[in-house]
Amino acid sequence: MDDLQNQAGGAGAGRSSGRTVGHYRLVRSLGRGGFGEVFLGEAPDGSRAAVKVLHATWAGDPEMRRRFTTEVEQARRVSGFCIAAILDADPEAAEPWIATEFIDGPTLQAAVAHDGPRTGVELHRLAISTATALAAIHAAGVVHRDLKPDNIMLAADGPRVIDFGIARAVETTSVTASGVVGTIGYMAPEQLEGARLTSAVDIFSWGSVMVYAATGKEAFHGPTQASRIARILGGEPDLGPLGEPLAGIVRSCLDKDPDRRPDAATLLNRLISAPANGGPAPGTGAHGAFPATGRPEAAPDGGTRVGVERTRIAGDAPPQVDPTRVAPQAPVDPTRAYTRSAPDAARAHAAGHAPPAPGHASGVRGGPPPYTAPGTPTPPPYPPPFHPGPRTGAPGLPAPSTYREGGVPPYHFHGVRFTDPRDLAEAMQQNWGSAVQVFQDPAQRAALGAWLVDDLGDTVLDRSLFRGHVNNDANLALASFIAQLRPDLPPVFRGRGATVAELGELFTDPRPLLTGAPLANEMVLLARPGVLRILGAHHGDDSGELTRLADRLDEAERAGNAFHDQLTSELEGWRTARVSVSAALILAFLLHPERLVPPGDGGDRGVGEWIDILWGRVRNAPAPADAGCAAVVYGALPTLRALAEQRRHWEDRHGTVGARHEALRRKVDLQEKLVLALRVCRFAVLGLPAGIVMGLASADGTLTGLLVVVGVMGVAGVVGAGTAVRVVSGGPARRHQRYQELNGVAAQLPQLTTGVTRINGDLRKARAICGV
Repeated sequence: MDDLQNQAGGAGAGRSSGRTVGHYRLVRSLGRGGFGEVFLGEAPDGSRAAVKVLHATWAGDPEMRRRFTTEVEQARRVSGFCIAAILDADPEAAEPWIATEFIDGPTLQAAVAHDGPRTGVELHRLAISTATALAAIHAAGVVHRDLKPDNIMLAADGPRVIDFGIARAVETTSVTASGVVGTIGYMAPEQLEGARLTSAVDIFSWGSVMVYAATGKEAFHGPTQASRIARILGGEPDLGPLGEPLAGIVRSCLDKDPDRRPDAATLLNRLISAPANGGPAPGTGAHGAFPATGRPEAAPDGGTRVGVERTRIAGDAPPQVDPTRVAPQAPVDPTRAYTRSAPDAARAHAAGHAPPAPGHASGVRGGPPPYTAPGTPTPPPYPPPFHPGPRTGAPGLPAPSTYREGGVPPYHFHGVRFTDPRDLAEAMQQNWGSAVQVFQDPAQRAALGAWLVDDLGDTVLDRSLFRGHVNNDANLALASFIAQLRPDLPPVFRGRGATVAELGELFTDPRPLLTGAPLANEMVLLARPGVLRILGAHHGDDSGELTRLADRLDEAERAGNAFHDQLTSELEGWRTARVSVSAALILAFLLHPERLVPPGDGGDRGVGEWIDILWGRVRNAPAPADAGCAAVVYGALPTLRALAEQRRHWEDRHGTVGARHEALRRKVDLQEKLVLALRVCRFAVLGLPAGIVMGLASADGTLTGLLVVVGVMGVAGVVGAGTAVRVVSGGPARRHQRYQELNGVAAQLPQLTTGVTRINGDLRKARAICGV
């Protein structure tokens, strides 16, 4: 994993690079990502910029250079008033770079963590400003795809959207294809499921950002990554104290269906017309921000967007659904019926005929390809009609008598008529993308449930699969449907084979999880204990191993979260740390224990010290908890870099201030001694007139002589000490200034000492937590 980590970073973050890029001198690192590192750059005229440099590892990759060039082109297309404006760039350099406006301000993430959630007019102003930025971005034909609180900078003149490193052009097919580019917690359902993406993903992310700004937590929060994904795909957002009308607008942006979300221009208009404190916006219903009519409205790209009905409330008539039929997406041959039993299907397979897999229905967004087990003959597009013979049942399948015989109305799926649900389950597994559409649509799901329960009298399937709301996500519901009806089939998820061997192959290289490559999408969605348990319900040779893998993943994720919670609760410097415990990375470690090695430190000794300490917890933890703890260490790398830089800053500052305090203290001590000597000499000068007076009065001659000597010495001392004071310590004003400087430096030391003590204390506590 060293190579993996080094590929995800360069030099230690936070340190001065000591080099120049273009005409910018790189002062210090501001942060890094999977593709590049961002530095604070300084131009010859003293102006500052944020300079992003592509990692040397990626600079030799033509595809990465093309993406970087696209990033530069996209940034130039968007109006600079709402993003960090581009200042200069050289995509053709040995290490491609781009310089953008440096925004001196906190991120929304940091501001909410430090100052608390936004409310009232301040929240409404933030909503309008960020929606304006989205409208400008989308008007330029760009989709950001990773809008989150960390990518919104709160500048003095208003919020700015940053980080277009993963932005994509709307009109370019290749760059709007599926991919997990984004941040879980702010990703739209279609983004997680690998569907074709549009600008609607940014609207969903905007809604999630507003919930965080108003509540301080994610709209779809949960204790584990799996639970957060499940809530995004099938759960309802937690809007907390967010009030109307903003709550209704945000709720419409968080709709699972991208077609029902407003576009950026419509969103901005509704925010502008909505009052900041309560009351529905003009032209909106009580439950959302959409018009109640179905008339089309103008879209910013010159097309149209069709309005949808207002949110249904109690008393509305439910939609009329034919309980026995779903309208086919392709013409149906009324003479064809697909009713094979399991033995029949086996005989047909042996004869060279496989169940139909004519491809995905048109209009399905981003469905995965049909899964075909290795060695399976390629199915013909339309197999000959097959008539049911006598059923004998099959191990693990419902008895044929479970379903009613005779007069059963067919169910149409993918252009084929089915009368046996087991055959339907097999066809759905082979046409996953089309089948997911059935489970995503409440009406189609209800129709399928009515056909199974009312028409066939099914007593096998879990009824929650067909209720008005899928408890998890459509892919998980479909996988459960197939596993219950056809456990004899090999496990498949999203059209991808999911045996233990196939999972091992998929998770061989975890780098996509760090770089955001499209393959990471499948890895993230598969790495859920609930998914693995459903796949383990299939009666394959490794079904028990899949179930055990699910249990181990669950245990490892709990151990990782417990480790993370302990660090954030006991270490002061970790209180605001945002560490992602990646279940997909945990699964990679479980499937490939040889990859359970410490990450590289990128040449930063401070980061290396933290890694050595935290990895002690991994070494001391039993399997599978060690995989969860390792995922915490990898997820904490940005935090470790920040802590290392903070430690260097505090220790350097403490050393500098301490040295200055010591130097000033010595000077002030000498100054005080010289001033004291001058005062004594001035007092001694009084002996001269006293001796003269006593001599005139015929007093004791010895005493008179002594006083005269003291007085003469006092005069000499005043001259000498006064000269020394002025030469060494300066005049009264300079001596007073030195006192003030000492007091000022002394006032800084306690805070700096406390900071250094806290950092060292965190290191000691971390060693105790990790058993080092």
